[in-house]
Amino acid sequence: TELIDKIVGFNAHAIVKPYNNSIDLESYKASNFLQKNVSLTIFSNDGEAVILNKNNTKGVLLKGYSNKDFINLEIAKNNEFYGNKELIENTISIGKELSFNLNLDLGDSVTLMSPSGVQTIVGTLPKQKSFKVTSIFDSGLANFNENVAYINLNTLESFFDKRSELR
Repeated sequence: TELIDKIVGFNAHAIVKPYNNSIDLESYKASNFLQKNVSLTIFSNDGEAVILNKNNTKGVLLKGYSNKDFINLEIAKNNEFYGNKELIENTISIGKELSFNLNLDLGDSVTLMSPSGVQTIVGTLPKQKSFKVTSIFDSGLANFNENVAYINLNTLESFFDKRSELR
């Protein structure tokens, strides 16, 4: 029961994804079905990246949320959340185990490398960007803490060259 409560606490109960067509935000707003039947709707996106710190590297799943939505997540409301709950551009929230493994603390900088490339005269190079660690979370599950990080939704979509489906 405790494991299920933890998983449900930081994963969505339902996910709506566009496949062939983008989601029409105006139609969504015009439809009262979701607003009547769903207590909270949060928009997010995700992608896989490599996090680099000095001589350490690690693959992570990045989850992108808007600043106002991030503070509503159970992970941010948790008593084991340390640091700033604002998820603004060029900031990152990492798990406790990831902070131990990469020897990171609040205020440290890390580099993220995206599989999305940047065209140069020598070919395509992976996109890289620096982020400041502004918070460290503890979900209660070591695997989650080690492999998931949160960044701002607009930053994530720009970093992965993902066109926002809802804006």
